[in-house]
Amino acid sequence: MRIGVVGLGYWGKKVAREYRDLMKEGIIDELVLCDVLDENINEMKKECPECEFSKYYKEIMNNLDGVHICTPNATHFEIVNDFIKSGVNVLVEKPMTLKYTEARKLAYKAYNKNIVFAVGHIFRFNNAVRRLKELYEKGELGELYYAKLQWGALMDSPQGRDVVYDLAPHPFDILNFVIDDWPIKIFAIGKTYRRDEYEEVAYINAEFENDFIANIEVSWIYPDRVRRVEIIASKKFVRLEAVKQELYLYDLKDEKWEKLDILPNNTIKDEISHFIKAIKNKITPVNDGFNAAENVRVLEACVKSIKSNKVINLEW
Repeated sequence: MRIGVVGLGYWGKKVAREYRDLMKEGIIDELVLCDVLDENINEMKKECPECEFSKYYKEIMNNLDGVHICTPNATHFEIVNDFIKSGVNVLVEKPMTLKYTEARKLAYKAYNKNIVFAVGHIFRFNNAVRRLKELYEKGELGELYYAKLQWGALMDSPQGRDVVYDLAPHPFDILNFVIDDWPIKIFAIGKTYRRDEYEEVAYINAEFENDFIANIEVSWIYPDRVRRVEIIASKKFVRLEAVKQELYLYDLKDEKWEKLDILPNNTIKDEISHFIKAIKNKITPVNDGFNAAENVRVLEACVKSIKSNKVINLEW
């Protein structure tokens, strides 16, 4: 199997290293790395001399079984569309596009060509998140009341990007993965403090069916790197530290916290291994394009709410 990675920035290099390891393990046969910047290619040449390299993705698109796209968000639609036209199976990082109409178009094109199309909603492969989903589906949490999700870090705001599209895909996807639902109402506020445009901080209130509500905070101006999910339900309270893959339950009967025994996993490796298996077995990945397109729809609603200062209703 011949796999390509397009985009060798910070995240692309991490992804490329995992594919390199899969190649060493014999799970894939060949790895082609692509980036328009010579410095990125030269760095990876030192780490992976056995890989093939190219500056332009169109030079390699007709000779791959699958491609992992790690380029800037604004480029996703054009690049993914080109690979789908060439019949190449695709895994693209989140958000899959910046527009819902484009996201749906890509999902349908991939479906019609019978190719695997996955999106990098990596927390679906996080062992702690998976355990939380199991607990919910078994009814151990009881009736959901509300949730608080916090995604933040102290960093320079990425040029040309807003915090909603950069950070909010993960909290919404985790909620969807766990409870299999999307919000029906969105109200959001956002602000920028260190530049003239594109929000750096946002607070999003989301209402779901059955009176379940969630508050999501996303910020690039927060002193700690935090990826936290808290859920209040009728039987138990939950605190999930997503990066550490730690899950805590508060039992209302015992009135104490319990840390569950969870073995952390390599989420990037598990995600790309799932992509490879989906290609080999022609199955729909758990992070498929249709579901990821609905994530983009919710992000659009958040931005629309910020700009209009209004509640945005969503029908499903």
